[in-house]
Amino acid sequence: MKEIAIIAPIASMPEVARCVVEENGYSNVDIIGGDLNLWKGVEAARRAIDDGAKVLISRGGTYDLIKSEFDVPVVEIKVTAFDLIDSFKAVKAAGETGIIGVIGYKNVISGADVVADVMGLRAVCFEMTENCDIASEVEKLISQGIRVFVGDGNVQDAVAKHSCKTILVNSGCQALQHAIEQAKGILYASKQQKERAQQFATIIDFVHDGIIAIDNLGHVTVFNSASEEITGYNKQEALGKKITEIIPETRLLNILETEQAEIGDIQWLDDKTVIATNRVPVIVDGEIRGAVATYQDITEVQKLEQKIRIRLSEKGFVAQYSFDAIVHKSAAMSECIRTAKKFAQYDTSVLICGPSGVGKELFAQGIHNCSHRKNSPFVAINCAALPESLIESELFGYVEGSFTGAARKGKAGLFEMAHGGTIFLDEISELPLLLQGRLLRVLQEKQVMRLGDNKLIPVDVRIVCATNRDLRSLVSQNLFRVDLYFRIAILGLYVPPLSDRVDDIELLSKHFVEEYGRRYRKGRMVLAADALEYLRGHSYEGNVRELQGMIERAVVICEGKNISARDLMVTPGGVFNVGDRGYCIPFSEGQTLKSLEDEYIDYVYKKTNGSIKECSAILGIDRTTLWRRIKEKRSLPAQ
Repeated sequence: MKEIAIIAPIASMPEVARCVVEENGYSNVDIIGGDLNLWKGVEAARRAIDDGAKVLISRGGTYDLIKSEFDVPVVEIKVTAFDLIDSFKAVKAAGETGIIGVIGYKNVISGADVVADVMGLRAVCFEMTENCDIASEVEKLISQGIRVFVGDGNVQDAVAKHSCKTILVNSGCQALQHAIEQAKGILYASKQQKERAQQFATIIDFVHDGIIAIDNLGHVTVFNSASEEITGYNKQEALGKKITEIIPETRLLNILETEQAEIGDIQWLDDKTVIATNRVPVIVDGEIRGAVATYQDITEVQKLEQKIRIRLSEKGFVAQYSFDAIVHKSAAMSECIRTAKKFAQYDTSVLICGPSGVGKELFAQGIHNCSHRKNSPFVAINCAALPESLIESELFGYVEGSFTGAARKGKAGLFEMAHGGTIFLDEISELPLLLQGRLLRVLQEKQVMRLGDNKLIPVDVRIVCATNRDLRSLVSQNLFRVDLYFRIAILGLYVPPLSDRVDDIELLSKHFVEEYGRRYRKGRMVLAADALEYLRGHSYEGNVRELQGMIERAVVICEGKNISARDLMVTPGGVFNVGDRGYCIPFSEGQTLKSLEDEYIDYVYKKTNGSIKECSAILGIDRTTLWRRIKEKRSLPAQ
């Protein structure tokens, strides 16, 4: 079945329709019927729809009935004044001079009395309705002396019983062509509307956010796939329901009352699901017509954020710590943090100075996370950890073929990766003199050029440097460029050693005990009084890093829950060095370094209850090496 179907209720119409279809090349039009009463026309229309017809065409009572029965577009074949004139001409040609009975639906006989009068004929018009009795009306008109009737096939059937004459009102080519063109327009518009609706539905279902829309009575009109997942309701169940049946605590109904948008609200859907939602009114011509809510499951947002953070973390481009992570009690550290927070508000370069182990990178990360760049990359590089031959390519990147072993497609440097964020250059004093000049140019021009390239790449980065050496002294020895020094040291921050902030020792120690007790599943552990006394009197050459290592080792070694000074004084060789407080447990003279290492590895392995992961973390060696050493000593089978 074609998409347009003409339901022809009178015998002459199919032939006229075929001529119109052929002459105009209408390839998408079917013609059904010829001599159909009303209900036969309805059945023909039903079959056409079942076979795929999208738009129907008919006339008179058949048109009215089809339109009321089916939810598809129906185009009426209008009866024009020319069609009525043709019928009345046939009456005159037959020599009829009496009163003519014109019977038909309103859309057929409209204006018939005027046309008849113009043509010198007398006419009585009767308007048919769906439930009228045509036979009775014909009999009434016959009783009034009328013997000639003008109408459709139904009128012809009723009149034939009384040996009276009927002139059919036929629809001409012009009326049929007009109806087909109108049907084509409706079909095209319908397809366009369906396409837009499908596109809209696809977009609504494709977005990650849940979307719910209601009409002005609070009934659900839009319910996308994400809403199904978040609420647990099926779309077909939700559509048409009152919104309160889906989300009892909804505020969408409030939007209908206030006509005000609510942005960034947090709402519980049930005991487990929390959503972040935006609600806006739908206003048409100044009148509230409904409301729309877009929302996300906060747990899913958190998972996505966690995934992004993990990926960035794998690349080392995330600052994990803020100033809140700096454990302290001393006034010196409080002042240092206060100054760093002030520096964080500006994009000026910062030079962090202080001895090894005081936590200079903690301050660098804190400055980044306290700045407007906190949601952008934090890229850290230790200038002392890379060979001189690699530092330049790591910092500035390179293009394909710039040196032997270069990646095929080249590689972006750390400055490019830090674009929009912060780059932290630790141990800046170890940067080769030649590269100091290139770094200075990057800082001044805010552009980098990859190795082997001739193009400048603009970068927007904030520079934070750190050193445990006196850069002024290095400048005087011509080991550090004076212009670079003044460029990176616009803001200077000095982090004091642990010996200058004794008040922090106890707080830091307890913090590390709690951290490692939890990590190594030792439960809640405490420092004994003698341990605290020992820690306060210890000289920390390695500052906080040394204290952290001492506490980690003590947590592993301690047999109970109370860490004593003896646990803190154990050294990596298994020797207790208690100085004036006690004695030393000696090792055998002539014992090899490897055997000492093996004994210590065995000791830590036992203390961690055979945990390769924990043991390797304490010893600072990778798991493969640790397992090989244990296997060599104990001849353990591979696992």
